[in-house]
Amino acid sequence: MPPAVIPRWGTLLTATAVLSGLMSPSVSAEPRDAAVLDWRPCATVAKDWPVPDDTRTECAQLRVPLDYAKPRGRTISIAVSRIRAGGPDREAEPLLYGPGGPGVPGLASPATVLDTGLRPLAVDHDILGMDVRGTGYSDRLDCEPESFPDVPPTAGPRERAEADFDTQAEFNKRCVARDPEFVRQLTPANAARDIDSFRQALGAPKIDFYGVSFSTAVGMAYRSLFDDRVHRMWLDSVMPPVLDHSAMDGDVEAAGNGSDAFVRWLARHDEEYHLGTDTAAIGKRLVGLRDELDRRPRPVKDEVMNGEWVANRLASPPSGWLSAAIDLVSVLEGGTPRPSPKAAGPAPRAKGSTGHRILGYDTGDGGLNGVQYAAMLCDTDTSGMSFPAMWDALRARRTADPYVGGSYFSPWCADWPVHVPPTPVVHGNSPLQLSGHRGEGITPYRWARQAQEATGGALLTVQDDIHGSLSRLPCVSRVLDFFRDGETTDGTCPGVR
Repeated sequence: MPPAVIPRWGTLLTATAVLSGLMSPSVSAEPRDAAVLDWRPCATVAKDWPVPDDTRTECAQLRVPLDYAKPRGRTISIAVSRIRAGGPDREAEPLLYGPGGPGVPGLASPATVLDTGLRPLAVDHDILGMDVRGTGYSDRLDCEPESFPDVPPTAGPRERAEADFDTQAEFNKRCVARDPEFVRQLTPANAARDIDSFRQALGAPKIDFYGVSFSTAVGMAYRSLFDDRVHRMWLDSVMPPVLDHSAMDGDVEAAGNGSDAFVRWLARHDEEYHLGTDTAAIGKRLVGLRDELDRRPRPVKDEVMNGEWVANRLASPPSGWLSAAIDLVSVLEGGTPRPSPKAAGPAPRAKGSTGHRILGYDTGDGGLNGVQYAAMLCDTDTSGMSFPAMWDALRARRTADPYVGGSYFSPWCADWPVHVPPTPVVHGNSPLQLSGHRGEGITPYRWARQAQEATGGALLTVQDDIHGSLSRLPCVSRVLDFFRDGETTDGTCPGVR
């Protein structure tokens, strides 16, 4: 999930259950009048429907309050979809599939389920999808970045960070000003309320939910607000229960960080790399290289060697140690590293006109929506949003971990002008299974542990570093069993290596 403005320092996919309004988990958010859904084949009504030869997915539009604390106020349209159960028994609860985000459409996700190990669930469950408010065919606010600063290749870390911050801050303030009332209501908790409006419109007493990545934040919000309406819920590659971008940056830096083990490995291979056998001395020399290249970056053809370049190699997994060692030793000896593989190109930016869109199906889904991306992450973020606050946090991480600390900087909440009190993620009684991937860096395993503590759910540990891989692993059978009998597990699962 790329951010609204693509920074040079990395991105996060990536949130907690939060309410934009005054409602507590004990207050019902159901509209006074149940909506009526007019189902039509998505391929015939949705412009640029992204699923080729799709004859099964049905679409409808659901009207919901913009602010659930004002149910008779402004309303918005939410695009919803379903694939009806393929078997004769349709008594199972409908299952909503959350593909991740933020900022990305999810309306076509039921068809995605049919291409994964989750497919057997479609025999007796209606599979549901939704474009979360602010994305896709739902009402959204489109706004594009206007410019990117031309930062010299020899810029130091503060100059690079400040340029990213200023670019994102300009985007945030300009875009939010177009409809601050709308942006204020783009929170995981309000997305959860929209799901419950969808449940009510279907006439379903309870729903099942399978969410990946950022959709786990929406899932935790739904269970915190509507625990008695959850039949069973599985969350894979889990977000943290509290949004704090500074703490999250530190967790991403630490995820899978084997820099200490790498230094010990270098010491054991002195015959090949000639860095000595004293790990403390090797570490000091590598940290010195990082500091030196931060002060005086070296442009080399199409890339720049700076402190971030060193940190990225120090954070390599064991499979990358040989390559990292060759690069680092070459630079320490005054040479240059081997050329990096050419990237496929910049990450896509949000598309669309520069204004608020009240949408039906007569326009495309718009792709990544930068405003919704930032709002879902920042409306309820609890950390400092000024550049001094972000920079001080980065420097503190650098001091705490001289190898890789401070190498990850996420500026998406730069000077974010909207602040909404968060609604806590809480324990519930409905069956909840979490799955975390031991070595992944997009949603670090630490977040799954935090979510387990906050929710009381069980945690399955997947032994790989692949984000959201569970539905394509043999142990997806655990998921199928869970939705059939509700049995949770705190065990482990072989992953992809």
